[in-house]
Amino acid sequence: MAGTPAPRTSEAMMNRAGISRLPRTLVVAVAFSALLSVTAACSSSDSSTGQSSNAAAAVKADAKLAAMLPESVRKSGTLTVASAIYPPAVIVSGDQTKPTGWDVETVRAIASTLGLKATFKVVPFESVVPGLQAGRFQAATGEIFITPERTKVVTFVQNHVSTDSLLVKKDKDITAKTQDDLCGLTLSVQLGSAEAQLANQIAAKCKTDGKKAVDVKTFKEQAAVNLAVNEGRADAAIGSTSQVVYVVDQTKTQFKTVELPWGPEHATGLALARNADTDKLAKAVEAATNKLIEDGTLKKILDTYNGGLGGVDKAKIVPASAS
Repeated sequence: MAGTPAPRTSEAMMNRAGISRLPRTLVVAVAFSALLSVTAACSSSDSSTGQSSNAAAAVKADAKLAAMLPESVRKSGTLTVASAIYPPAVIVSGDQTKPTGWDVETVRAIASTLGLKATFKVVPFESVVPGLQAGRFQAATGEIFITPERTKVVTFVQNHVSTDSLLVKKDKDITAKTQDDLCGLTLSVQLGSAEAQLANQIAAKCKTDGKKAVDVKTFKEQAAVNLAVNEGRADAAIGSTSQVVYVVDQTKTQFKTVELPWGPEHATGLALARNADTDKLAKAVEAATNKLIEDGTLKKILDTYNGGLGGVDKAKIVPASAS
């Protein structure tokens, strides 16, 4: 086990008071049209503007843990990290601004502990894993679910757990007590995501059971996924509970969250490219993550950006290291 997961998200945990701790200055956009345009504009690398959380900024290098790094990484002094925009895990507030969010700040803190600087490359989600495979990035983050398919080609260091929920217009009478409740709906999801796989599984079950068909629409960016709901092209969007609650909070009375009580709980973490350095790098990242869990740094980051949701007691390398 990767440590005791946080309890499944309840309505009490997802209320506005819990999420109000998200920094208002880091809002991607309130209007979905603005949100979409911001997403489209931000495909460049990390810039010098923007700000990190106080918790991440205060992290000092640990010489003992830094010595665990592979020599090539230690000498370079940097960790190149791919990430797709996915608030509140990855927030980009405008063109030429530095990404932030709970997952970005988690990686910054891990890198700082290891004496490294994390440089972020904002890319479409479906190019994240192929980019790792091609060696374009050393790592990737952004609430990336750890799935059997992904662990065949990349290595993860788990640092978080997530669940899924629906983003629904406030006036829509949609429930999801069972998967069958979603039969007949149009669902929007992000291309290449675990949510897309879940939507297709729901569609297949509805078809097998002879119920109304589910229409699954995929989009490259999460902003476009949400925009489809806003414009009535989809009845609901499937996203991580953190992301859905963030959107509901930022848009106030426009949307609501519908939980999926039957949905799985997903481990997430920092994904690492497979190469000669992976084993050593994964062990160093695991050790750094556990130090930040133990000293409360990661809890502070989650409290600031994610309403305290999703923490674990201990990091874990997936698939497990051979030694």
